[in-house]
Amino acid sequence: MMPRKVGERKMNLAEVKDRLYELTDSFFKGATVIWSEQINTKPPLPYIALKCGGVGRTSFPVGDGEGRRVYQSKTTWEVNLFTKGQPITVGEGVTGNYANTAVSDLSEFANYLDSEEIVDIIAGYGMDIMLMPPVRDLTNLQNDSKYRYRAMAEFTVSFVQEADGPYGMGGMPLVPNSSGGGTKEMAEAETETIEEVEITEGGYDDE
Repeated sequence: MMPRKVGERKMNLAEVKDRLYELTDSFFKGATVIWSEQINTKPPLPYIALKCGGVGRTSFPVGDGEGRRVYQSKTTWEVNLFTKGQPITVGEGVTGNYANTAVSDLSEFANYLDSEEIVDIIAGYGMDIMLMPPVRDLTNLQNDSKYRYRAMAEFTVSFVQEADGPYGMGGMPLVPNSSGGGTKEMAEAETETIEEVEITEGGYDDE
């Protein structure tokens, strides 16, 4: 499959995570969506736990000569689905057992992300999302008689980061950031540019 073109919108990882959460929540309307780092108490099944890895970026940015630089960036996105599965019935009666549908259910989410409608939305965000197969079955036995159905899929998420101004802070959406980094003075500083260079021709006089 040919990679899709990344849009021109500039984002940081916090904004990327917001969009990934929205996309997940838009599909799994009957489940709870959480970030794995944010909560210790497990919600009732079904639920989806999201996690992003580190950010890699190109070593050499593209600049416009006026202090603005953009970096092609990537991160890994891990989606874990925990579910009871599908109830097994015999005739009109429910047996109390459940079939493991975790891989199938998560694969349908991957299909959703690759659909024409959602690809257009993702491109509008300035992002690209691609599945790194396979979708893995990580089901384990909770006790002697009950399974915890779980599937995990990893995606590569591409986006563009911007660094602007003499301190590289013009692309920051929040200044100072949530960890106290940066100042408004740095963010508002302007890059000095040479407006005009006068070049005169000179030579040597013959003696």
